[in-house]
Order: sequence, then C-alpha cells, then structure tokens
Amino acid sequence: MINMDGYKQKVSDEQLINLVESGVQNSVGDWLNSSDLARERLKSTYEYAGVAESHLKPQGVSSIVDTSTTEVIEAYTAILSELFLNNGKLAKFEPMDDSPAGWNKAHQASMLTNHAIFKQNKGWELLQTWIKSALLWKNSIIRWDYIEDYQYKIEEYDEITPERLDLLLSEDGVELIGELKYDNKISTVVDPLADPIDAQLIYTDVRIRRKKDKSRVRIENIPPEAFRISRDAKSIDEAVFVGIQVEMTRSEIRKQWPDIVKGWSEDDWNELGTDDGWMGSTRYSQDIAARKFVTGQEYWQGSASEDHFPLEANRPVTITECWMHVDRDGDGIAELKHFIIVGSNILDESDVDMVPLACLSPIDIPFEFYGLSMADFTRSSTLASTAILRGFVENTYLTNYAPKLADPNVVDFSALQNMKPKQIIPTNGNPQAAVSPLPPEAISTGTVPLLEHLQLLKEQATGMSKAAQGLQDELYVSGNSEAKLSAIQSASQKRIQHIARRFAETGLKRLCKGVYQTMRECVNTKIKMRYEGVYLEVDPQELPHEMECTIFLDLGENSNANQIQKLTKVGSEILPALNEQGAGMVVKPQAPAILATKLVEAMGLDSNDFLEDYTTDEFKEKAAKSVEEQTKSSMERQQMETAKLKSDAALAEANVSFTNAQSKNTMDDNAKQLAVAIDRHFQEWADLEIKAAKEGMEKPVRPDFNQIIQMAKTIINPPNEGQ
Repeated sequence: MINMDGYKQKVSDEQLINLVESGVQNSVGDWLNSSDLARERLKSTYEYAGVAESHLKPQGVSSIVDTSTTEVIEAYTAILSELFLNNGKLAKFEPMDDSPAGWNKAHQASMLTNHAIFKQNKGWELLQTWIKSALLWKNSIIRWDYIEDYQYKIEEYDEITPERLDLLLSEDGVELIGELKYDNKISTVVDPLADPIDAQLIYTDVRIRRKKDKSRVRIENIPPEAFRISRDAKSIDEAVFVGIQVEMTRSEIRKQWPDIVKGWSEDDWNELGTDDGWMGSTRYSQDIAARKFVTGQEYWQGSASEDHFPLEANRPVTITECWMHVDRDGDGIAELKHFIIVGSNILDESDVDMVPLACLSPIDIPFEFYGLSMADFTRSSTLASTAILRGFVENTYLTNYAPKLADPNVVDFSALQNMKPKQIIPTNGNPQAAVSPLPPEAISTGTVPLLEHLQLLKEQATGMSKAAQGLQDELYVSGNSEAKLSAIQSASQKRIQHIARRFAETGLKRLCKGVYQTMRECVNTKIKMRYEGVYLEVDPQELPHEMECTIFLDLGENSNANQIQKLTKVGSEILPALNEQGAGMVVKPQAPAILATKLVEAMGLDSNDFLEDYTTDEFKEKAAKSVEEQTKSSMERQQMETAKLKSDAALAEANVSFTNAQSKNTMDDNAKQLAVAIDRHFQEWADLEIKAAKEGMEKPVRPDFNQIIQMAKTIINPPNEGQ
C-alpha cells in the first residue's frame, strides 16, 4: 500500500513472509545453507570428544586421537568459569551520579540482575555452557525474555470453619474450587478463631487452589544449528536479519496462540507438516547427530512411511522467530520488530528496543560476525600429534604382531593366523625355511622432538601453557623466586586475560544489561531475595533507567585490587601531605566521604551501610562547618606556631644580648684588674726606687709592662714547634 506521499510503503503480511523467507535463505547457521560452518563445528566436536570420525578416521590399525583440543577447551572453561561464576556475582552496575544514593540504587540493580541470573535461572550451568560453546564452536548465543509462569497447589480440607476459610481466601493467589458443602454439627477442628459454641456451621470437603507467581526473566542457550543471522552481519545489532528456528508440536502451538489458530482448517495444519520449503517439516541436523554420536546415542529421524508418523497433536512443526527492521505502519521508518512465524502465518508481532540475544566469540575476525574457536587454534596440533601417536601405536602393534612370510606348500595359513597355546601346526617339510617374520621399520629418531615441538606450538597458539595451569615442575625448583614464578605465570596468562576481557565487554555485559532492562520493563512487583545472608526486597520500578554496567572481573588496571590500592594511597599519603603542607584548602569538603565511599564500593560492600549521603544539603552544611572549623583551628595553630617562632627568635636575641653584656662585663672586669695590676706594678717599682735611694744603691732597671704581658702570653700559649 502506497500512501499520499508516493514513496512511503507499508509492508504487508505477504511481503513480510517473503522478507523472512529471504532472510532465512541468505543467512548462516543451519547446515543446509552453511555447510562449511557446520562441518567446522563437526570437526571441533569430534576433536574435543576424541572420536575417530570424519577427518579423524583412521587409515591403519590405531584409532587414537590426540587430546590437545580437549585439554585446551577444558582448561579455558575451568579458568573462565572461575573468573566469572565462582561467587554468583556477575553484574556490577555503576550510577550516573557519584553519590551514596546513586551507589545504593546501583547496588540494588546489581543484586537484582545477579538474582535473576543465578537464582531464578540455573545461572552457573547456563553460563558455563555458553562459555564452553564459544570456545568449541566459534560463536555461542544466549537469549533472555520475560515469561509469565504460575505454579498451582491444591489443598483439601475435610472440615473447615467459615472463619478459617475466609482467612485462607483473603490471602493472595488463593481461590475456591467447586461448590461449598456445609453442615451444622459440633466441630472436630480446634480453631481459635471460632466462636465458643457447641454447634456451628462447618464446611465439608473443601478444595482450594494456591497460585504462586513464578514469572521471571528466562535465560536459555541457543544451539548453533538453530541460530540464523544474515551473511553480511558484523554484529547482532547491525544484522539485517536475526532469527531462531525451533521445533514445536501442534499441541504447543494451540496452547500458546489459541486466538490465532482457532480458525485454521485441516488443510492449514497439514500444510505445516508436509511443506518441503524453508519452513516445512522437521529436518535432520548434522550438529545434533554429531553430539549424539560422541555421547553414544543414536540420532534417528524415523521412517517416512505413514505408520511411523506421530499423532496429530504431537507432530513437530518448525517455528521461525526473527527480528528485523521493517516499516509496518507506513510512516517511512523501519522499526525493529519481533516476529514469530510458522508456514505462511504470523503468530506474533511486537515492537522491541533491542534483540534479546548475546554472543560470545573467543577470537574475533575484524568486520565479521563469526570468529575462531580455540579448537580451530589447536586443530593443526591435534592432527599432527594424532598422526604421530598412531604411528607409535601401529609400530608397537606390528612389533608385537609382526606379519610373517610363509610358504603355502609347507605351512597351514589358517593355523598361523589363529594361533592358540599348545597348538600343533601341521607342516609338510622344514618350517624354519618356510616361515620368516617381517619386522616393521624403526621409528625415526626425530619423532619425539617433533612431538615436543608441536606441544610448544600449541601452547604458543592458545596461551594455555603448563605455567599458566601451574603444571610446569621446573618453575618450582630451587633458585626460582616467588616474584619470578609470578612473572612467568602472569606472562603466560595474558592470552587468557584477553579472552576473559573480551567475553566480559561483549556478550556478558550485553546479557546483564538486557536482563536488567527486561526486569525494569516487565516486573511490577517487589522481588524478594537473599543477599549475603540478609533477606530484602527490591522494586525494579524504583531503579534508574540508565546505568553503567561492568562485569565482576578482577583483571587489569581498573580491577578492584588496583582501585583499592590507589584509593588507599590517596587517603593515606596525598591528602595528609596536602594538609601538612598547609594546602588543605585545595581539598574538597566531600573528599574524605567520596574516598571512603569508593573504597567501600571497591570492596564489594554497600557504602550506605557505613556512610552518610554526602550529596544532601545537610551533609554539605556539616562538611562546610567542619572545614571552617578545621581551617580556623589550622589558622590558630599556625598563629601559635608563628608566635612561638617569634618568641624563640626573641629569646635567642636576648641570649645574644645577654652573652654580649656578659662579655663586656668580663672585659671591663679584666680591664679593671689589669689597671690594678699596672698600678700595683708601678707602685712596687716606685717603692724599690725609694729604697734604693735610701740605701745609696743603684736603682734597678724597670722592665717594660708590655714586654711582661707579651712574656705572659708566650708562657700561656707557647708557639708551635718549628715555627
């Protein structure tokens, strides 16, 4: 239908069916349209199981298969399962605002999503299968959707009082089944709610039904043969066509879509089971056949004769569920739609925001949806090692059971081929010349070194070395320090960490965000859960629409361990150093609270259990007052320190003045003593001169006082020898 604009075309039902048919035919996934991809998966399956089939079929006696693929797949599965699934916590949401209230909502979203994955679904089993499928078969797909599911329980009561029945019927999800029968008699039921009378109305043979809501987000793995995606797709979101083909019985279709199929005729139903086209009857799948074969089961589709057809209600029908961008309302814009189609009939159609599928791929090929598996990386090693091991086994077999050359005219061939203990072999002549062994050729001396070299190549290609698995004995010999051992193991695990990071940032993150958004849109009641030993309730409708999501993976620069180390360094070194240097004004008032909040959250705990919300006005006022008081206290402390410094300087100056004064006084005292000594010197010499005059003697020669002082100095401080 073309509207008035002339270029906007509404897609009709017939056109939609043709689009889906074209999408399926031009997609990859099923073996009929992508045989090469299916054969690659078959190779991986046989290599992983060690089954000598397909490209591993033996050409000689031995059917041994090298276990390189099994070792690598199992080792990667164990390590990645330990990294992601060991504690039942996969999703970790982060708020858009950095506040305790935001962190609390993010914490609730994380609990809600992890509860949906690990409690409402068999999370460990589903995710382990998802991871292992990707490692083995290139890409693996998981889906999620909301299902309404209810569990019913019937309770029967031979006798019950009206009060007790009313109390039961007042509970949620409880309803009465059938008609009430009553009788007036003395009750044999001890009921504290009943009136204390001898005879009363009693209901008999009462049946009630309890309805328990089991609605949830369902998570399931999609087998590789059921997934379809357009050939030119680079990702699920960019694909023109994404689909899943599954089998359902006619009975299941009637139960799930009763309003759609109630008007179908017998011819309409028969068309679904006899059509040989793209949405026809049940198909044979090589992937299923290979999985059945390696586990010792038989995969049989049954005979085509009429006698082996199942009953009408149990006949399987192929259902195509797909997501495409189509214009169904004629507005000229193609919206993302979800369709469920069987034959040429549309069973369901709805608008969706995203394709509820997530993909894991261990080794990506740029600009391609399908990547490589770890089985692809080990295939060359598996084939080469298998050929060499078979050579070993066959050489040993031929050595123990060497072929013989025999003359048919002398020895009985049948007796030589089926020898028994104490058997008598008839001969016609001398057997020594008639029978001679044919020894096998010796194994090349380079065979064992070649096996070791192939082992090294496998470790380099996959990153799953003995050091990474802790199996290299040479690492633990004397002389290898703990730091050296850790460095070797860390270097060996780089490839593992890269694949783990790729899984976390692609499929696992998409799964967690998809599960959370589905619960936000579909769950209208509070969900009760048990988290770390505490029972609590979370209302999905009260949580934010948008939040950042990360995966619990303690790897890389932003791991919890590194975050805790960084935050501890900020709190123990940087902030105290700023305060000690008088630069505390540059620190925000909320800095200690923010630091403590991030530190607690990095430990995986709820910061609201320990800290207040630092984004509220009340907290900001307290923080401002605290900062003001701290600043005032710091200023007073600085003033006191300045005054103390001034006092110390003044005291030092006073000490200098006092010392100078003491020195001056000492000099004055010394001058006075020297003056007294000089005066006494002159007085004594004057007395000597007077006495000499009286006695008529010659006056003695008076020595120079300066010479006396110089002599005294010489005696006190004698000159150094040699000067």
